Amino acid sequence: MSRKIVEIIVVFVLILLMVLATVYVIDLNRMRKNEEVLFSTWGRKYTVPLKEDKKEDSNTKEEVHSFVGTVLEETTKYMVVKPNEDEEESKSSDKIVINFGTDHIDYLYGVGRKVVIYYTGYIMETYPAQIHSNEISVDGYEDFEITVTKSNNVEKRKILNNKDLDADKQDFNLYYYGLDEVIVKVNNKTILLEEALRSGKVTLQGIIAKANKDLDAKRIEGNTYKDGGSMEYHYDNYTIIKCHRLNGNRDVYIGTKDMTINDVL
Repeated sequence: MSRKIVEIIVVFVLILLMVLATVYVIDLNRMRKNEEVLFSTWGRKYTVPLKEDKKEDSNTKEEVHSFVGTVLEETTKYMVVKPNEDEEESKSSDKIVINFGTDHIDYLYGVGRKVVIYYTGYIMETYPAQIHSNEISVDGYEDFEITVTKSNNVEKRKILNNKDLDADKQDFNLYYYGLDEVIVKVNNKTILLEEALRSGKVTLQGIIAKANKDLDAKRIEGNTYKDGGSMEYHYDNYTIIKCHRLNGNRDVYIGTKDMTINDVL
């Protein structure tokens, strides 16, 4: 083989390698942006986004997905979370980057905090996996239902301290009064309230926020005490008390329908 032919072959191989490198970089950048690749996924785990159906009704909304995760790392533009083990998203990756799409400037959620992530579309299966979302809740899911089981012993029982859920949370206790257990139905799952609180699916702040909304909408009745602002929320089968006393007591009580603040203090 003549030297000239060898040189031609070498040049051809170099050009081919340059072309392959170029198309690889193009596809890699498109995958990072959660766009459809032009040539190949190059052996990477990647879910190709569906093309928009132009004939589809413009009012049709994408399905909203959600999961609970613990913040591992964060900046004002993104966070990295570890999905709870019982979440479907944990099957994609043990770490997921949540790209906000905006700059939160000086607001951070807090490393170690459990948050609910709402998103549409698909998870980009790089490592860590990636999601685009700016809809994040620190108070658990807003929609949940509470049911209670009465106890034969009418007494108060400490369940947990709010700091057991997150070291940065306020220091107050959750008590049950005259109840064996409290069940919560949240995100299509029925679990003990203690488990829902520890998993981040529900928070004590979220329970009180919902009670205030129910009170404002006149779905329930309530009382305000002149002790600094303690509140009673009366549901059909149970009562919630949120202490706000001048001595700094901020405890929460969930108890029988006829429970009052005088029963527990």
